[in-house]
Parts: sequence; structure tokens; C-alpha cells
Amino acid sequence: METRLGRFPAQTELPEPVKFAWPIMVLPELFTSARHLAPLVGYLATIGWEVFAPDLTADAGFAQADFAKLVDSANEALTALGREAVVVGHGIGGLVALKLAERAGVKAGIAIAPLAPGFPTPLLVNFGNRIRMWRGLPLNPPARRMLFEFVADADIHSRAQIIKALTPGATEAAMEVVAGNLSYASADHAAPRLIVAGESDIFAPFEKLEAFAHRIGAPIAKIPNRGHWLIGGRALERTINEIQRFLVRSLGQDLLLLFAEEWKQP
Repeated sequence: METRLGRFPAQTELPEPVKFAWPIMVLPELFTSARHLAPLVGYLATIGWEVFAPDLTADAGFAQADFAKLVDSANEALTALGREAVVVGHGIGGLVALKLAERAGVKAGIAIAPLAPGFPTPLLVNFGNRIRMWRGLPLNPPARRMLFEFVADADIHSRAQIIKALTPGATEAAMEVVAGNLSYASADHAAPRLIVAGESDIFAPFEKLEAFAHRIGAPIAKIPNRGHWLIGGRALERTINEIQRFLVRSLGQDLLLLFAEEWKQP
């Protein structure tokens, strides 16, 4: 169902019944948009989550945004939601989700295959995009072998549609990630955070994400034999199982508050 979160169009799924006390807001990877998150959104809804996927690319200046602007845009959508929420992001959207965990009202921040700060990921750094970075132009989506690696774990019947819908990437934000110019609060000053990483992800190597998780005091869950596209296809069920386990363990009875209210009814 289409809705709006402030000035951003958004997709939302409202399960019957809603089983959890807070909604989830999901954020996409660089080069992708809310439409690429449809399998993730649908799966979360089937297990009882109310899910919102704002299209932050609707911002006219999105392709020129720095990382702080991405965080501000996501925060604007979250503010428009007007409720406490869990934030889940893929890739650079995962880095934004971890940052938003420092915000009051965010119950947890979860990063699915986030880009590793300080690592010159081949998703962003290639000859063509180096020139585009130098000229300040939006980055081109992956091509050839990198494109194959990017969508390798997606459902085979969805790959053509995924590729067709890829969009230019935000150069400034990408350069900050590659340079490692991102700061995160310690675990004592943030909501619970989780990183879910593919064991075979060439764009965000597990050992790099493990070191990053250690720096910010977040647990990390490994998805064996899977790459970067953990938001659909063969990796999706395992990814959501790790997220669900973490949320239940971290948020406890409050997460299941709606069930508690049902139990009180005669």
C-alpha cells in the first residue's frame, strides 16, 4: 500500500493482526530504492510486523547527498511516522540505521550487509566511478562482474527487474564511507544494534564488518555462503531469523506488548 512519510512517498504493509508493539522502517542500499526492499517488507509483514519503506531518493538532491544528509532524510521520515520504531537498513542504509539508533525513539538499529567504513569497496571504487567522484557526478551502479556479484543471491526470476531499477548513487556519502569518515556512539549511548553479514560478501567482507561491529559494541550475525544481497532470495529467511531473534532477545516483553494486552482480555 502506498502512503507518505512527510515529503517522502513510502510503501507500507499492515499485517492482520499486528503482532509487535512497534513498526519497522526499512532503508535501501546505495543504487537501490524502496522497491528493491519489497521481498524484505513482505516477509516481515507475514510474521506480524507493520513495515514502512520510505523512498528517500524522492529528495531532489539525493544523488549529491553526503552521509549526514542521508541520516537527516531518514530521520525526517521517521519523525513523520510519529511513533517509536525499529530501523533496518541494507548496505549504506544499514549504516544509517546504526546511526539512527542514537536517536531517541528508535528501539533498535539493524544493518543488513552494511558497507564497511574505511574499506574501498569494489561496489563503489572502480575506474569509472573514480572519475565521477573527482568530477562530483553521481556514481554509476555496478556493471559486469560486480553486477553479477551484487545480485548473485537474489531470486533468479527477480534479477532482471532488480538490475533495471538500479539508480545512480550519492557520491559524497560514498566517499565518506570509503574514507571511514563516520562516527558512531558507543553501545552505552545507543539503542540495541545488530549487524547481519554475508560470509562471502566481496563488497563488505565479513572480517571488516566484524572489526566495525567490535568498535561500536554491536553483535554480528554471519549468514554462511551468502554475499551482499541478503534482502531477498536464498538468504532472506535466515537473515530475518537472525533479526527476529535479536529483537526478541533485546527488547523482550515490551516487544510483545500487544500480545500481553490480548491475554488480559476476558
